[in-house]
Amino acid sequence: EENGQFVQIPVRPDWSDPTDLLGYTDLSGSFRVGKVTKVLLEASKPDNKHKPYFICLDEMNLARVEHYFSDLLSILETKRWKNGEIITDHVLPTHHLSGQDLETYGKLIIPDNVYFIGTVNMDETTYPFSKKVLDRANTIEFNYIDLLSFPDEEELKTELKPIAVQNHV
Repeated sequence: EENGQFVQIPVRPDWSDPTDLLGYTDLSGSFRVGKVTKVLLEASKPDNKHKPYFICLDEMNLARVEHYFSDLLSILETKRWKNGEIITDHVLPTHHLSGQDLETYGKLIIPDNVYFIGTVNMDETTYPFSKKVLDRANTIEFNYIDLLSFPDEEELKTELKPIAVQNHV
């Protein structure tokens, strides 16, 4: 988080559309930027294209993923090569933007250095995933966790520092 290349977004149970992630135009006509849009804008800067950016949707099945993430899933499906780069369709509908907002966010895509991660718990308070979501995901399932295999307190006192890595296509 310190280097700005990781953001954790807690999913709320009341999410029913992508505005909490992407943003929305308020009653005065101003665009209110969502957390994902902020990351996409930062990752798209020429100086940052070589850096990986991670967006973690925490507890993503507290709300129906198909309701708040389906627009992004559809955009991810539009990946294609153009002039040696992987690009997608634009993230935000331009008819909701005007002036400086249109110039700043109108051509925003999901760059190839952005990775979406989601955490889930499967219990009676969560929603199951649809086949559309599972078809577009890589899943890692933890059925058994050995708590005794975690490091002891002395090992945890060592401060970890982020390692700069390159994003390769």
